[in-house]
Order: sequence, then C-alpha cells, then structure tokens
Amino acid sequence: MKWKTLLAAACLSLSASHALAACGAFRFAYPDQHRPPYWLGNGAEVANPPGATVELVREFAASAGCAVNFVRLPVMRLRSAVSSGSADFTTVDISADGQAGMVLPRDAQGKPDTKRAATLFVAAFVRIKDGYTRATDPLQMMRGQRVGILHGSTYGPILEQAGAVIDHGAITVPSSFEKLRLGRIDAFVVPLVTASDLDNFVATRFKGEIIRLDKPIVKSYIWFATNRRYYEAHRSEVEAMWNWLGGDGNKRFNQLLRKYAEN
Repeated sequence: MKWKTLLAAACLSLSASHALAACGAFRFAYPDQHRPPYWLGNGAEVANPPGATVELVREFAASAGCAVNFVRLPVMRLRSAVSSGSADFTTVDISADGQAGMVLPRDAQGKPDTKRAATLFVAAFVRIKDGYTRATDPLQMMRGQRVGILHGSTYGPILEQAGAVIDHGAITVPSSFEKLRLGRIDAFVVPLVTASDLDNFVATRFKGEIIRLDKPIVKSYIWFATNRRYYEAHRSEVEAMWNWLGGDGNKRFNQLLRKYAEN
C-alpha cells in the first residue's frame, strides 16, 4: 500500500506543477503610490503589509493555479503596460472598454460582465467646518468649488459637468486629504470599493475635521483586465480567475478590506 500512497502523492505533485506551468507567473501592474487600503507604500517595492487588493490578487492567481509577480508603475502607465504586453493584468473601470489590447470579462451579450467585477463607489470628502453634512448632495455642492482628484483618475469629466474646478495636484490619498484639511481644495473625490473603506483612516488621521458624503457621485465597477496575448495563451485560466472573482473573490475582498480597516 505504501507504493500506492507515494504514487498518488507524485501524481498530485505533477498535476500541481502542470497547472502552474500552464499559466506561469503573470505580471500584475498596480500604482506605485500609497492608496490605502488597496495599495500600501510608495515606490517600486511591494510593501509589507501590501494592501487589500494585492492580497486579493495573490488569491485571484492561486484560484487557477497561477503565480503572480507585481509591477508597480505610475498610474498613467498602467493601462499602456498591459495593452503593450509589458504587464499582463491591471485594474480598470468602464472607460477601458474597447481600448486596444485590453480584454475584460464579457457577459452573454458581449458587454463587460458586472458579475465578475468589484463594485466602485466614487465618493466625496469635505470639511465639516464648511457647513456640510453627510446628507449634502456631492454634485450640487461642487459648482464653482475646487475639487481634488487623484492623478490619472478617469471621472474628472463628470465633476467638470457639475461645475467643479478640477485639481490634479496630489498623487496620493494622504496628501490629497492634507490639501483638503488645509483648505487648498474644497472637496476630495476618490473611488472606493465599499463606501466605508476610508472612514477609519479619515477618523483616525483627521479626528472630526473631514467627513464623507453619504451619496456617491457615481456607482460603477472595477475589472481585472488582461492583454490580448495573455488571454489567448491562457484563456481557460483567465476565465477561471474571473469566475472566482465574481463569486468567492468578492466575498474575500470584503473580508480583506475589513481587516485593513481594523488595523
């Protein structure tokens, strides 16, 4: 019986090695800026702890027997890195639909599959001393106001249509909040996976000076997009990872976000 046990172990090991070899180690590109709780730290190195999304991506890869190497880049280079093939995956919103070289999960109608995506809430933060309450409508309060957004954000046109004057100056979440606290901008708008993701950070760091408006500016989705070459070479593994994200992955993401919110 011992030889049967050894043979079974060898077969399992060979099967796992084959699964990993099938999709190899893909390259996931994410911002080289500190954007808690999703991406922590600045620069080229992966921080410790790395952030909720980095941990999610590791599990995303493992769900199909793949490995992942992380590449940190300036925000404006993330999509071009994937579409050109110098990286294999990155996070995108709906504005990436139709971009050359980018592949998103599709539903039966050929549209970006919202069931295999994470939710996206674009939220506004303001100073309490300016007289705002959580019930304030963010788009109504922005007319003529100077509104800070992160460098490389895609939702600027929505704010401009509401009459906001856009400030692209700050490149990290903490520096943007600091500009708001100092009065250099009148509001800070940032995308969140769940509305409360930054509430603990703001409450701890700014102690009652800043609040998040309850009503989101827009609700959308975030996908893990890949490039055409990687998708064609590893279609079954990519589809399996997307399927995982749409099921257990989203549940796991919420758990990770709660973990970072509590620390």
